[in-house]
Amino acid sequence: MVVVRSKLAAAVRRKSKTFRGWKNPRCVRRFAEQLMTQQLWCWGRDIRSPVGNLLLMRGFERFREPGKGSGGATCYRLDEDGLHLALWGFGIFIGHRRDGGLFVDRYEFSPVWAPFDSIAIGIHHPKDLHAMKRPSTGRQWQMAHRLCHRLFKWLTIYEEWAIGVAGAEHRRRCVRTWLHPFLAAEDMSAAWRLLRSRCWDQGIQHWHQRVQRLQMLPKNSNDR
Repeated sequence: MVVVRSKLAAAVRRKSKTFRGWKNPRCVRRFAEQLMTQQLWCWGRDIRSPVGNLLLMRGFERFREPGKGSGGATCYRLDEDGLHLALWGFGIFIGHRRDGGLFVDRYEFSPVWAPFDSIAIGIHHPKDLHAMKRPSTGRQWQMAHRLCHRLFKWLTIYEEWAIGVAGAEHRRRCVRTWLHPFLAAEDMSAAWRLLRSRCWDQGIQHWHQRVQRLQMLPKNSNDR
């Protein structure tokens, strides 16, 4: 009985430990950073798609910083199916009433967590995102991981929707105009799905095998 309890306690500790930290190998983190940077660039083009502003069509509300000549980033906000999303040129926030909120910077995949599930309308600069930090407790890590999973799922669905509404050529054009093309337009949804799967937990070789199925673009590629 003592041995069984000891094994059970060890299993619980191992399970708890997996939620402390993002546990992302450097190659995975770099992949996520480059994909997020490309995604935000594409959102910047989606607001001028041939069929109109895709973000507004998707249900987002647009909030510009007041004042003529303001240098603040425009914020697009969406409340949908219990999720709160906010997009800026510098990153994305996702919130859920059970798990708080998570902010992902455009250039660095090191999400920070907050104990609230929505942000104020008047945020137009990164410095205005108060009270966000790296998760510290096991419970905070669990909530942060769930939010990240939800974010990847939402991004997967958005990319499929955007191509369905505006056409694959629109997304290809977005990637062609990006100075640092990373991934073929048609594979962006699959890439977010791959990150959501956390397949590297099964071994980094498994991750590399899955990535090889995607069409990665050389630097300065025109995605032709």
